[in-house]
Parts: sequence; C-alpha cells; structure tokens
Amino acid sequence: MKFSKIKTLIFSDLYRYTKKKNVKTFFKIFLTNSFFRFQVYLRFSKSNNFLLSFMFRLLKANLGKKVNVQLNYNVPIGYGLYIPHGNVVVNSKAIIGNNCSLLQFASIGAIHNGKSATIGDSVYIGPNVNLVGDINIGSNSVLGAGSVVVKNIACNKVVVGSPGKAIKDVTDKNTYNDNLCDDSWARKLKE
Repeated sequence: MKFSKIKTLIFSDLYRYTKKKNVKTFFKIFLTNSFFRFQVYLRFSKSNNFLLSFMFRLLKANLGKKVNVQLNYNVPIGYGLYIPHGNVVVNSKAIIGNNCSLLQFASIGAIHNGKSATIGDSVYIGPNVNLVGDINIGSNSVLGAGSVVVKNIACNKVVVGSPGKAIKDVTDKNTYNDNLCDDSWARKLKE
C-alpha cells in the first residue's frame, strides 16, 4: 500500500478517536493512547516497502501483546477503525468495513479454520460480542453487549442476546458510533 493511502487511513482512525485530523493531535494521541498507536503500526504493516512493513509488523505484534489485541495485518480494514479498549481478537479471514468500532472483549472467529465474518460499514460491535463463522453483518448495525452472533444480520439492525436476534431498526447510526468519517475519506483513498 502506498504511503499516501496509509496516511489517509491513519488520519481517518485519528478522526474517530478525536474528531480532529491535524499533526499535533496525531502526535499527542500516538504518544498517549496505546490502542491508537497499535492501529498506526497495523496500517504501516501494509506498506509496499518490505523493510518498513516488516518493522511495523514486529512493533504491532509486540504492542498487540501488551494491549491484548490480536488483529492480523492481512485483514482488509476500511477507513475509520476505532478500538478504544483491549482484549479484541479478529480472525485473519475476517473483513472489516469502514467506520467500524470494536469494543473490549470482542471476538470475530471462524469455525474449524473456515471463513470468518464480513462486517459492513459503520458497524458497532459492543463489549463481549462474539461473531462466529462465515456470516455477514450488514452496514449500520449495532451488536449489543454480550451478543453471540451466528447468523447473517441485515443492515440497520440492533442485535442482542445469545444467539443474537434483531430487536429493532437503527434509525440514526450516529447514536451508537462517535465521530464517523464521511465519504470524503473514500474519495481520498481512490486518489
């Protein structure tokens, strides 16, 4: 991945954390927030430069152990990722869309080394949520705390329980997600 795209992804992540996208805020958050720093390492580990990519993979692996976030650099992730807490596990075959939030103890797994979840855009994955198997989570969905999701979820649904069931529609995606990035970030990535 080119440096310009990595920079855009990092600043979209920064926007999710702070609603700002300037260099001063970047350094402040990078130095004080280990979860954001993990995401910076994750983004740089996708660099086209082998040496740079390798170095950041090592940094990511080391910091990932400390903050307890297991997220393979090969996982396709859209802009605006938000991981505010640790204890997050993501299978290497998962796909994560734009503006997704992964809260503490979230687990995205597969069954017997099979495919894993495909997560749409602006999905809020609450604390202690488990996604199991080859399922699709529709865009703008909210997965409530403690949900265990084993079946596909349509777009704009609030899901709770074990097994997860849709209980209502999401009327405003901003109610659950903070500082969502708009489509201008997607245009920047295409440049």
